[in-house]
Amino acid sequence: MSTVPKYVYCFPFFSALIALILCFAGTSCKFLSISTTDATTPFSLDFGLWYHQTVNVTSNGIIASSTCSLYPPDQQVDSTWVAARVFNLIAIILGATVIIFDGCSGCITTNPKKRLQGGALVYLIVAFCSGMSLILLNTNICSSNRNSTVAALNNMDFSSCVLSTGGKSAIASCVFWVVAAVLSALLHPSSRLRRARDDNGLDEPLVQEYEYEKEAFIDENETDTETV
Repeated sequence: MSTVPKYVYCFPFFSALIALILCFAGTSCKFLSISTTDATTPFSLDFGLWYHQTVNVTSNGIIASSTCSLYPPDQQVDSTWVAARVFNLIAIILGATVIIFDGCSGCITTNPKKRLQGGALVYLIVAFCSGMSLILLNTNICSSNRNSTVAALNNMDFSSCVLSTGGKSAIASCVFWVVAAVLSALLHPSSRLRRARDDNGLDEPLVQEYEYEKEAFIDENETDTETV
């Protein structure tokens, strides 16, 4: 069996690190986007889990600023919205924690026998939480009547919600979390699987040696019988 290069054991760590960075990208105000259907003044508004793109109404028209701010107090946050926020926080906190432990046990030591117990499973849980933040699509943000920013522009029509940079980053982070889980499971197997693999590797030579000695013993007995 060929020896795996030491740097390969860092692949799960760096895959998870990229996933964590993408999770932070989902906290911006560019998670979802809503565009106007009015051809005379086309523009789009960005919304996130915690922040939204501000809009200024002037005498010259509506200006969507490039800054993000917290949602106003009159914005109703429904239970699905709260759940999306919670899932995003779990993904960031749990993901950062497992990266620290896995980095110290798997990447820095590059020892296949040292591993974070259940590390692959935790990566999968983080991937699930990161993906569940996409339920933001089913919240009051995407309802023109319940989105206070859109409702204030009552003389304009808006299209349905689409994923923006943050939403697409959440999908990408799920992929990298799953990759980290698979690589962690392959490079740092559980002690039971490692023992089974080692046993399988030893059984075959021992069996072959036993069969060889058995055949040699039979041949020797046959020779002695013929001599007598």
